[in-house]
Amino acid sequence: MVSYCTFIVSIGAIVLALPFGLASAIYLAEIADSRFRNIAKPLIELLAGIPSVVYGFFGLVIIVPMVQSAFNLPVGETALSGSIVLGIMALPTIITVSEDAIRNTPRSMKEASLALGANKWQTIVRVVIPYSISGITTAAILGIGRAIGETMAVLMVTGNAAVIPHSVLQPVGTIPATIAAELGEAPFGGLHFRALFLLGSILFIITMIINFIVEFISPKRRTEH
Repeated sequence: MVSYCTFIVSIGAIVLALPFGLASAIYLAEIADSRFRNIAKPLIELLAGIPSVVYGFFGLVIIVPMVQSAFNLPVGETALSGSIVLGIMALPTIITVSEDAIRNTPRSMKEASLALGANKWQTIVRVVIPYSISGITTAAILGIGRAIGETMAVLMVTGNAAVIPHSVLQPVGTIPATIAAELGEAPFGGLHFRALFLLGSILFIITMIINFIVEFISPKRRTEH
């Protein structure tokens, strides 16, 4: 149940964050001038260092009331609220990694595309993005990893309800949030404790799989081979 909820919230976060992150990375790498890029990129990287409890408080004060009001819900702590907050938290990682991959596109390839008559947007779509697709994929997977392992922000905005949701507008309980909320009340060595330990093991396995995938598709590994 909690694995299913974790999957829903994490995939929702990437669906929301990836388009904005990729658009921001393309703008910073190909369109923005150097002065704006030198100011914006450090600020974006700084967002990755903000504690998750700050994001959770922001979600609780801003996102949750917005979701509750927009969909006329009895409570705003839902899977959608968690996806929005996690999407915001994943944005710095997605933007930074994607922007680095896009900027590594050889200048000769872009100049050749422009010389053949393509405009700047056609060059970005048909040359830059296909060349840097492995780095963009890595950014998306790292964003999923950030979303799956997040605890405090999800605990604050999803309601941590032990139910199987039928929609993203219902409260959910993810693996990290369930462990954080219930571990202190579980007797050591008891059945409850073992169930939480199993959830932690599942989360560890998922994280390891994500790390292996990132290592396998990373541009550095492809270059070495």
